[in-house]
Amino acid sequence: MTTKDSQGQAGGIPEAMRHRKRPIRTPKTALLVAQRIVDEITSGGLESGAMLASEKEMLDRYEVGRGTLRESLRFLEMNGVITIKPGPGGGPTVCEPDSRDLAGALGLFLQLHGTPFSAIVEVRQLLEPAIAALAATKMTDEHAAELKASVDSMEVNLDVESEFLAENERFHELVAWASDNAMFASLIASLHWITDGAFLGVDYPRRRREAVVAAHRRIYEALTSGDPDKASEAMGAHIDEFAKYLKRYYPAVFASPLSWTDIAR
Repeated sequence: MTTKDSQGQAGGIPEAMRHRKRPIRTPKTALLVAQRIVDEITSGGLESGAMLASEKEMLDRYEVGRGTLRESLRFLEMNGVITIKPGPGGGPTVCEPDSRDLAGALGLFLQLHGTPFSAIVEVRQLLEPAIAALAATKMTDEHAAELKASVDSMEVNLDVESEFLAENERFHELVAWASDNAMFASLIASLHWITDGAFLGVDYPRRRREAVVAAHRRIYEALTSGDPDKASEAMGAHIDEFAKYLKRYYPAVFASPLSWTDIAR
């Protein structure tokens, strides 16, 4: 038996996934130029703040028109790869894309697919315990010190919501980095940014903040014990409690479709 979702898709599966065959796309010249620029950034080991070649040099190097080059640069700027400094001595400067850039890209895709807020929470419920288990087996003294400092900072800033929320995000990103997998770190940080909920009106009163600090301390202790099962259990309980909190006090937010506008802010 098949069911249809609100968009008329059987089982909610996108059309492209059900048929699998997709037309081969010929990359636009602007995209190809953007890819060359990224290749040169990475192969040249250019760090954040490094200036790229001038517009004239790029036009000669890539043999494209000014409009195409500027489209390439705008694309890279929108994705957090570069920033364009105006005025004399300005030009494209290398940046380091962060989790918010990835969250923005995901937000566009998720809105177009009508993905609800609850779906991202569910992904976190599945992924973060496994990541915590992996982190417990790879915990270093440096990671442990960073995590403890994060928990201590959250406790000190219980009454400063902006600081508390920033440290909350940082803690989960630190756990992911401790797994020694950059993909996990980038993904979890972006998902945490999406599910922050503060921009949708989700409030974290002091009692809730105290519960979060206590949960983070339990996770820290489990991670530093080196026991992957304990780390997974502690993280799982924490994310499950977050889901329950949203369902109970913010059911409309929990069920609402994600908006690119809210995420890419």
